[in-house]
Amino acid sequence: MNSVTQNPIMVLSTASALPGPLISNETLLDQLEVLCGKRARKRASALVRRLGIESRHLVRRLDQRLSAPNPTAPALAQQAMAAAMQEAGIQQPDYLISHTATPHTLIPGNAAWLCQRMQITAPYMELRQACTGFANALQIIHAMLHSQAQDIVAVSSCETGSVYFDMHNDFIDTDQLVNYVQMGDAAAAALFSRPDDTGRYLISDCFIGHLGLEDQPGFELVGGGSGNPVCDKNLPYFRHNPRAVRDKGPRLFIKGLEAVLNRGYHLDDFDYIIPHQANGHIDTLLAEHLGIDASRIINEARTLGNLGSSAIWVCFDQLRHSGRLKPGDKVLILGAEATQYMYGGFVYQH
Repeated sequence: MNSVTQNPIMVLSTASALPGPLISNETLLDQLEVLCGKRARKRASALVRRLGIESRHLVRRLDQRLSAPNPTAPALAQQAMAAAMQEAGIQQPDYLISHTATPHTLIPGNAAWLCQRMQITAPYMELRQACTGFANALQIIHAMLHSQAQDIVAVSSCETGSVYFDMHNDFIDTDQLVNYVQMGDAAAAALFSRPDDTGRYLISDCFIGHLGLEDQPGFELVGGGSGNPVCDKNLPYFRHNPRAVRDKGPRLFIKGLEAVLNRGYHLDDFDYIIPHQANGHIDTLLAEHLGIDASRIINEARTLGNLGSSAIWVCFDQLRHSGRLKPGDKVLILGAEATQYMYGGFVYQH
């Protein structure tokens, strides 16, 4: 079962923000070797080849075990939101929705800190969600706009999860090395309104669903919640279930595709497809599965890493500003989240 919206909404603007300089695999592995030794570097090198990530941006320092974020999540989110609001030519949205899996503080949420920094007086809410946070946000935005409750709704996403890594051999295992080489940090923002008369920049057929009722999480943030307030590794950490993700991950893309095709679309209707940016091979893997040319699959993970809940918005923003889209081009977004196996997406017409 999934939820699919009926009427379109209009994209007024999008923006993204990437912290600091691009960090290559060589730099990442060099710093790991300095603090954790040659064996850790060798293990991480094997994962680099498997995951296909070539670079990423990070808010943390790599020359010390633990690092505070610089910039912080609210500061990074502000960069993206300020750019989106400038592009849209507005001073204030009517409502702000944010989503993240790595908040600046558990309470208040990133939305509160962002409003304080930018003096946004609009009401706000925050979704604590990973890679399909964008899809749930769109369900809410769609309802707000078409009920006439709001005229302009903003969405903010920011992930700064690189700080959840202790560069010490007592902390490092295979799961943590996957996080180290796979993930990146970023923020994104977008503003939406009801459609105008041009028929352009439309998001429609927003869908969200899940498959995880009988399964343990494929990906989770351990420690710090009320169910487990003690962090046994001295800080919260991400835990993977790679076998479960390999088994169920493809089904999430299939269910997402079914949700769209059941609306009467065909694969040939879409000029580009933006899948969840799980790894640097996502374009070739998905293209092979769908039987289409890999040039139609957007892959920013190769250079930016997996950006969690910010991944779809960052890719969407970069495609919109790349000059590749022509008026009327259609883009299919296929999001997937391994926490409890959620899928979500939408159709965009430029």
